[in-house]
Amino acid sequence: MQEETQSRHSDEALRASELRYRRLFETAQDGILIVDAHTGQITDVNPFLINMLGYSYDEFIGTPLWEIGPFKDIKECKLAFQELQEKEYIRYESLPLETKDGRSIAVEFVSNVYGLNGGMRVIQCNIRDITERKQAEDVRHRSDEESRRFFEANPAGSYVASPDGRLITCNSAFARMLGFASVEEAIKVDLFSLYPDRASRDVFLRRLREKGRLEYNEAELRRKDGSLVHAVEDAAVTFDERGELAQIHGCLMDASERKQIEQQILQAREKKPLFRLKTFLSQAGLGRTIVYVPGKQILFKQGKRGNAVFYILAGAVKLTVDSQGKESTIALLGPGTFAGKECLATVRPRSTASARTLTNCTILRITRKEMLRVIQDEKTFAAFFFDYLLARISRYQEVIMDHLFNSAEKRLARTLLLLGHFDDEGKPQLVIPKIHQEELAEVVGTTRARVSFFMNRFRKLGFVAYKGQSSITIRAPKLSSFVMAH
Repeated sequence: MQEETQSRHSDEALRASELRYRRLFETAQDGILIVDAHTGQITDVNPFLINMLGYSYDEFIGTPLWEIGPFKDIKECKLAFQELQEKEYIRYESLPLETKDGRSIAVEFVSNVYGLNGGMRVIQCNIRDITERKQAEDVRHRSDEESRRFFEANPAGSYVASPDGRLITCNSAFARMLGFASVEEAIKVDLFSLYPDRASRDVFLRRLREKGRLEYNEAELRRKDGSLVHAVEDAAVTFDERGELAQIHGCLMDASERKQIEQQILQAREKKPLFRLKTFLSQAGLGRTIVYVPGKQILFKQGKRGNAVFYILAGAVKLTVDSQGKESTIALLGPGTFAGKECLATVRPRSTASARTLTNCTILRITRKEMLRVIQDEKTFAAFFFDYLLARISRYQEVIMDHLFNSAEKRLARTLLLLGHFDDEGKPQLVIPKIHQEELAEVVGTTRARVSFFMNRFRKLGFVAYKGQSSITIRAPKLSSFVMAH
């Protein structure tokens, strides 16, 4: 009686165990196949895999694994089955399968062999759909590749360093500027060793920690051969979850020629009357004409050679490029900026972009001949114009850094500040009237809906003030603080 009772209990426990396994098998959120380890025929399949691949239960049962539709095109399937019989475990991180309706999916495929009562051996195949994860990884990989191309193509010397000064990466321009033969050679150098003395390095670090970023910071740096180069550096830091300094992202521009020009200007001031820059850029004169241009008028077209430079006194101008019939906005120019600078080259190239007024504009038109004369004869203007060109390069660097590290909201804030042409005193400025949000969205690299959302948020926070399509008042100190925030 005892033996019969124990046998009955064992049978009941076995049935309960089989019932629990069956429930897990039927409700699993991964596809499961049970395959005969000797013949390769499928003996069971759970509902999740049926729904995933679109084949019926009967189409699976009794069919060898390598004859089922999703696995037919996998040439190594039968070989993998033989390997599985020997090793009793196989794993594919990403296996492409095709569903019955022709959709392509990526799956994680794990198989292992185990024995049942009576000596029978079966293979359990767990199949997980990782299509969304794979697509996200592909998007992230493409984004990383594009960011790297931007980084390498930047004409300024760009780098990323650890808090202790170890260079993590840099571009070719950085290596050339500091006299290294290659990026690989430059990356072996400690960033802080480029500063000629400890005091200069400490000042750089202290200001960077206090402000989070540096702009137009002038510094003397030591090249590989020991000579000094006068550089203008921009730098920003990132912080980890604990608020500790994580990385330093920087950009260097060689300003040695500008320094020489400044010294020449100082030497020439005693011999020549002071050139009045503001007068030159605000009044008509020889080779200079003030023109009033209504909105939506073309200043110059892409592919045409120009014969004048345009200095914007009031209003806004849009730069666009046309590629294969598709027009894209690449920049919005506000007061105090130049357009059409390409015509100053020795061999006048064709314009790489078109310029069109967004609003009614007041523009100083300077002929190419007059621009070349004043650059050559007036060192004050030459230094100013060279500073402007360096600033534009720096702006391009900021755009790259914004797209790499900042949100669309901060990119929009920076665009508004540039359009407002705010000064160091932080006075509120009127931005171009009736600026369309589609134009802002193209420059920022986001959608019009997000621009509208951010503009409403800026208004609630007191960064800007506007009604409908009226002019926008920029409260520069507040908006600038938002941009500079970590």
